[in-house]
Amino acid sequence: MKKVKRKTLPKDFKDLLSKANLETLKAVFDTCDVNARGGYSKVTALMFSECPEGLARWLVSQGADLAAIDSYDHTALHQHARYRGGCPQVLIELGAEVNAGNGGYSGTPLHSAVDGKNMAGVDALLTHGADANAKNRDGQTPLEYGLQRASNIDLERMAPIARKMLEAGAIKSETTRRFVKQLGENFEFSRADFNKDYLEPTTRALAVLYELFDVAPVPQRRTHDGKSRIEVESKDWQDQHEELWKLLVPGKGAAVTVQGEVIRITGRISNEILGNGGVNWDSGYKMMAKALREHLRSGTPLPDDQLRECEDIADTVRNRSEDDVARLAKFAVAWVLLNPIPVKLPKPPYDR
Repeated sequence: MKKVKRKTLPKDFKDLLSKANLETLKAVFDTCDVNARGGYSKVTALMFSECPEGLARWLVSQGADLAAIDSYDHTALHQHARYRGGCPQVLIELGAEVNAGNGGYSGTPLHSAVDGKNMAGVDALLTHGADANAKNRDGQTPLEYGLQRASNIDLERMAPIARKMLEAGAIKSETTRRFVKQLGENFEFSRADFNKDYLEPTTRALAVLYELFDVAPVPQRRTHDGKSRIEVESKDWQDQHEELWKLLVPGKGAAVTVQGEVIRITGRISNEILGNGGVNWDSGYKMMAKALREHLRSGTPLPDDQLRECEDIADTVRNRSEDDVARLAKFAVAWVLLNPIPVKLPKPPYDR
């Protein structure tokens, strides 16, 4: 009787891919099916970005399914197009569908390649007919998806990819312009704290993106000197919080002043509770909430009723509503306006 092969890969399969030779890797499939799965997202051997060319060719010759998808609707080509160590060209030669996933959860392999800022993957896919304007489930093209998810450290790689995509017919839209402007705002917010070794090339890359998408360069950020009186021009508290954030909060780490820190704390708490659902809430966030209570009692404190409300919310903020989280930010703004003379912040007991 023919022995039934395992449907799951060995737990150390990923390590084997980086250490073992081809014959040892082939031997795994003496007992495992060529479409066996493993890992958190239930990937096949072909889907590992570390899968070498020789093994990929052998697996397909043995019946491995190039169209198989993982828990995130990614095919092997999605994975190899994203990572610079992958072999997307080989999978395409073997028959992988370059537009797989069009309209689906994760989009096409080109969405993955642009998101991964992998020019080799972008080149391979476009050369073999990938649709530069395919849509994912949210209606985003690969270029829109990649720009939206880019960070400061991605700008050097994003600029040439954006140029390549536009040359291939990718649509330049108000959405892409909005994302480029957001990239500029994010970079200017962090410019003062950005790694000096990468500052010049990153600035050049951002200038290329501005030019490609006809976006006016974002002005360099004006920050507070830590000494002069803190003043705002906005009238409502939401705009005042944003203005104070840009003026007082550094690109990373704690603020220089207590005024900047109460704004930073309320912004960080709001982002964690409303943006992440509190999944990263830990002792650091708890200490930040406690510090906020103490800061709002210092200097010229808030009225007693506001302090009591603030402390009640801060004690249980992880389980509070959007309105409650907003109240903390409003109290922070009110306290800063009551205390416009900067107070140097002692080193905080948290590193959030």
